[in-house]
Amino acid sequence: MSTDDHPADLARLWRTGGPSRLGRPAELDTERVVRTAVDLADRDGLDAVALSKLATSLGVTTMALYRHIGSKDELLVLMQDLAIGLPPDVTADPEDFRSGLRQWAGAMRRMYGAHPWLAGVTPASPPLGPYSVAWMNQGLALLRPTKLGWSEKLAVVGLLGGYVRQAAQLAAGFAQTGADTPEAEARYGRSLARLIDPATYPEVAELVASGVFGAMPATAAGDPAVSPEFLYSLDVILAGIG
Repeated sequence: MSTDDHPADLARLWRTGGPSRLGRPAELDTERVVRTAVDLADRDGLDAVALSKLATSLGVTTMALYRHIGSKDELLVLMQDLAIGLPPDVTADPEDFRSGLRQWAGAMRRMYGAHPWLAGVTPASPPLGPYSVAWMNQGLALLRPTKLGWSEKLAVVGLLGGYVRQAAQLAAGFAQTGADTPEAEARYGRSLARLIDPATYPEVAELVASGVFGAMPATAAGDPAVSPEFLYSLDVILAGIG
């Protein structure tokens, strides 16, 4: 998408537009509208961000919102970028790209954990807003020691971002159904043990017999970025990049 496609949308996304009218400052602006929408989604889920509910939260009419957002779809784009926020400071040795990307991916996983609704929203475009572009920029910078070409670096950043997003989606889905507890995992293992024929599914039968279900260690201090499953898969990806 070029900057000429939707100049008003991009101006709101990057907050480069001036005041909507002369005179005293407006009581409402795009930043406040979007932050309120993100707070509503964080608290009650994305379905809570109906324009009528958002207007009520802000103490304005629904029509007043359209001075600051072009549409509900545009609001969602603005919400996604604002919720993503700025990437973290990476403390790894600049030459240690694996450690740097591990921190980068872990911070992204925590970001999704702070905004559970975000992983379920389909991106409307490649990184375009200031915060999503900042994450892309940092990921590319961390890959500088690899000497990969730009296309390869972009592919790696997309691969890691997609992995983190998928992990967050699965975690959010399991959390909604209660399938993420050791008790639920144990029930899953018992169900498989009753249902499967070891002659047809020998590997799964051996997996169930190992007792792995229900024995998964809990995520440390509720931090999704340090769950054993997340870290193991991340390290496999980083080893492949290496």
